[in-house]
Amino acid sequence: MKSMKLRGVFIAVTGALALSFSAGAMADSTFDLVDALVKKGVLTEEEALPLLKGRENDIAAADKKVKKAARVTISDAIDNATVYGDVRVREEYRKGGGFGTAGAGAGIFGEEERSRGRYKLTFGVETKADDFYTDLAFAMGPGGRSDNATFGNGGNGTNGANNKETLYVKRAMVGWKMTDWLAVEAGRIKNPLYTTSMVWDGDLTFEGAAEKVSYDYNKINFFGNFVQSQYVGDYKNFSNVGNPSLSTSGDRYTNNILAFQGGLKFPITDMVSAKAAITYTTYSNNKNNGNNSNQNIFVPSLTGASTGIVAANSGTNNLQTIEIPAEIEFKTAGDLSYKVFGDYVYNTAGSDRFNAAINSVGANTTTGKKLAAAGNDDTAWLLGAGITSAKDKKPSKGDWQAKFWWQDVGTYAVDQNAVDSDLMDSRVNMKGVVAKATYNLRSNVFVDVTGASATRKNSALATSGTASDIGLDLNKYQLLQLDLTYKF
Repeated sequence: MKSMKLRGVFIAVTGALALSFSAGAMADSTFDLVDALVKKGVLTEEEALPLLKGRENDIAAADKKVKKAARVTISDAIDNATVYGDVRVREEYRKGGGFGTAGAGAGIFGEEERSRGRYKLTFGVETKADDFYTDLAFAMGPGGRSDNATFGNGGNGTNGANNKETLYVKRAMVGWKMTDWLAVEAGRIKNPLYTTSMVWDGDLTFEGAAEKVSYDYNKINFFGNFVQSQYVGDYKNFSNVGNPSLSTSGDRYTNNILAFQGGLKFPITDMVSAKAAITYTTYSNNKNNGNNSNQNIFVPSLTGASTGIVAANSGTNNLQTIEIPAEIEFKTAGDLSYKVFGDYVYNTAGSDRFNAAINSVGANTTTGKKLAAAGNDDTAWLLGAGITSAKDKKPSKGDWQAKFWWQDVGTYAVDQNAVDSDLMDSRVNMKGVVAKATYNLRSNVFVDVTGASATRKNSALATSGTASDIGLDLNKYQLLQLDLTYKF
């Protein structure tokens, strides 16, 4: 025990001196001689330690100087800080065929092709202090569903002057690990829900609070995620209508997302495991950032309608969804593993969403009757399979994976503001197939190829959405993306 203790002291002392020498902080012939004698076996470590006595202050000062020069200083209250991020370069091609939505082209079939180079930067810092932690991240792109910037489009405008892009706050979160099984996070947080891109775009964050539960029992992991997020915030209520400067027309109503998820991950055999969850998500009210009479009602356009596919389609009224994501993974004795996955969504308030759309234009009008005849489609589903080749749990050179899936999204099933912005061009009322392949050039550098092909689901209704990239009411859609990503 004494020998081990002496060994530790000697290593600490000589290590500090070695660092000092390498930094040019101090040259010590005594240390060189003692170190050489120990290495040659002339002296033992126990015999060498007394020869270094009296140098403790020099060693400590040199060690402090080296450490100060070698690392970024952080608060003493923080245990550690981790810098992370990625740079991605993308070449993208989109093509859509459908009806014009405005002006002289309204209702006339045409095609639009879009090809562009894009790039993305994400830069973040995570810190930990005892049972508290933070995540601060910046990214490009002002839109919530895209962190991309487009070549030749610097500063979100023309790039003739080679304008620079802006970094935006993507996440700003404080977390508290209250127990081994419960963590609470608040701020702008990463989406904690186990879900798919059919429902939530991967770039979206929540603003508010979340509680995350993870508990292991008898090889089964029970997890829960609970979200309270403000979709539209800053509530205002003017009650003194006798004052001319205070009018109820200036009232502002908040719109909150509440999500409750419970699930489990468990082994079926030594080589087969499964994961599944059930999530209930609701939106707090039907009003948007306007006055008391401004009902933010979702009204899908009819096919070829001249009213356009974006106007009046941001409504989140009557969305109370039950989502069931699930997967089964099959491992092999080698590097390969296989996965079958799926997702199912049912909007329990879909009939109310359907009726609200009809009533907003008048049930007895021509438009109202056509919307009623189109029917209520309040479900969405996804089913796919994948194969992965990985040498270890951590990514390494030569790893690869491929997956494909089919998805089918009804007009009244999900929030059209939250679905993936790429695969179906930010639309609902779409069905189609997606394929994606990834190859690791290095442990932190990989290439992705993604393709999608989709068509309109309900021929009577427009492919509604917000912030779509193709300006047509789509009948058909194709996407091809080639990505190169460097992580750090």
